[in-house]
Amino acid sequence: MKYRFIALACGLAVCGAASAVTITPVPTGNPNEWSAQFTGSGATNTYTLDLTGFAGALDLTSLLSANLILGSGYNISSATFDGNPFSPILNSTTPFGSVDYWSYGPGAVTAAAHTLVVNGVPGNGGSFTGSVGISATPTLPPPVPEPETYALFLAGLGVLGFLAKRRQLS
Repeated sequence: MKYRFIALACGLAVCGAASAVTITPVPTGNPNEWSAQFTGSGATNTYTLDLTGFAGALDLTSLLSANLILGSGYNISSATFDGNPFSPILNSTTPFGSVDYWSYGPGAVTAAAHTLVVNGVPGNGGSFTGSVGISATPTLPPPVPEPETYALFLAGLGVLGFLAKRRQLS
């Protein structure tokens, strides 16, 4: 009985480690802008970016950074957003270590859940940092016609009615 509990606990720990971490952006203080920060230290790090509550046209930018110095830190080897690759801004490796800056975007995204995956080589407990920035184009309400528009519309209907009545009489 005791061993079954230990096996179940180990199995749950492994399943939990394989699941994705959810990233939920928060407002930045500027209208229609949100951001989130995240870190990772595994060989493969999977995140779910939850944009289900957002509306309007969304643009996303993301930046990843890491340093690996004398075996300590993290070396990013690749990153994807919904399967689309990040671009390395700086991906320098020397005999002493590496410096990584990777970016994604700006890119149009939908109000849904998205997957972000970062792969790399952790060294001696090192980790990378990441950030996500989201901006939305506000949806404008439909225009309300001015009173002059209604007056012109009614005047046009009146002219059409007058012409129709006049043709009927002749």
